[in-house]
Amino acid sequence: MGIPYYLETYGCQMNEYDSLIAATILKNADYSRVDTPDEAKLVLINTCSVRENAQQKIYNRLQSLKRLHKKGTRVAVIGCMAQNLGENLLKQGLPVDFVLGPDELRNLTTLNTQTAYIKTSRTETYEDIIPAIDNHAGIKRENLAASVAIQRGCDKFCSFCVVPYTRGRERSRSVKSIITEIRALVDCGMKSIVLLGQNVNSYNFEQTGFADLLKIILNETDVLRLYYTSPHPQDFPREIIELTAREKRIGNQIHIPLQSGSDEILKKMRRDYTRQEFISLVTAFRDRIPDVSISTDIIVGFCGESDSLFQETLDTVEICQFDFAYTFSYSEREHTFAHKNYPDDIPGEIKSSRLEKLIETQRNIALAINQKYIGEKHYALIEGISKKNSAEMCGSLLNSKKVIIPIPEGKTLFDFSGREYEVEIAHANSQTLRGILTGG
Repeated sequence: MGIPYYLETYGCQMNEYDSLIAATILKNADYSRVDTPDEAKLVLINTCSVRENAQQKIYNRLQSLKRLHKKGTRVAVIGCMAQNLGENLLKQGLPVDFVLGPDELRNLTTLNTQTAYIKTSRTETYEDIIPAIDNHAGIKRENLAASVAIQRGCDKFCSFCVVPYTRGRERSRSVKSIITEIRALVDCGMKSIVLLGQNVNSYNFEQTGFADLLKIILNETDVLRLYYTSPHPQDFPREIIELTAREKRIGNQIHIPLQSGSDEILKKMRRDYTRQEFISLVTAFRDRIPDVSISTDIIVGFCGESDSLFQETLDTVEICQFDFAYTFSYSEREHTFAHKNYPDDIPGEIKSSRLEKLIETQRNIALAINQKYIGEKHYALIEGISKKNSAEMCGSLLNSKKVIIPIPEGKTLFDFSGREYEVEIAHANSQTLRGILTGG
């Protein structure tokens, strides 16, 4: 057994993927992953810096590691918060020995005490580091979905967003390495692949664009279902809509970040599209793909957002009829354009009130959408056991909606896992469908 290490991940799917990269680097250097910090000689905390509460969670977690640190356990903070705060993390009296940004993971095996590795790269994609199937963070035996990063960094520089400063400028991974990784995952039993990028529709490697990449993956791999996240509405290729309508292996689920439904706020956010242009994109998807599921991101309480501008966001949500929305109160981030140029002038209680209204509006929309499925029959990919009841299994429709299904008497999950079955939807709430296998 090699040097024991423990890895904990916070934040987005890209952070999860970076943890796969880190785990593979350490495995190749004769480190062995353990299940708890108490077993480890090295503890890695992979961090998020998108919102203030995410950073506060990391601070609290680091404080809880002080007892192990005093006993000699080394602690490294990696990821976006590490990049954003840099050497300051080493000066706050926290149990932190090393700081590594997302582009510095190759230094994991050559760590020097009290050092911050925080250079951003215009070329690093880690394309030569293919995560082993047993390194997939949080993976369970019945989990049949995996993520593959195709692109890193972002060139959009939205005024509220810290990503270009923590993950650097856009660069795309080679087609060959992407295909190699997807084939390896499919060979190990993965049925669904999610392509990851800060802005996937900006993918461009040696004149191969995003639509071209999707076609190559479909032609050169046997993946059953193919998804991607997250595209930017400004330059979303309409060819992708036609490709999704035509190719049944591309999941008819799309995540399109709105951020605000007000043109005035969108302009201050530097989003480079209008409310109507966003609505037109959503409409184009719904016109061509009737069963499409559309999710989004929305921020309330951005600098200068009045009650009437917030109402424009609520109106846009009603028009777009999202299946799901990730909703947030604006959190000022150091280094961003908004931090330097706009006062964070919306009181916390107003942000909270607006967030509650938005959540309630979206919950009602999602419930109405899901209830329309009752009585319909759809094919579901059986993925695993239900988290709440071991007598039920969980599946997903092609548009990623989750469906809970009773396991037929005398059967086990093993009889169904990894295969598609027709399911009749019997009940629905705002988040989940419930159904039964037809004919069984």
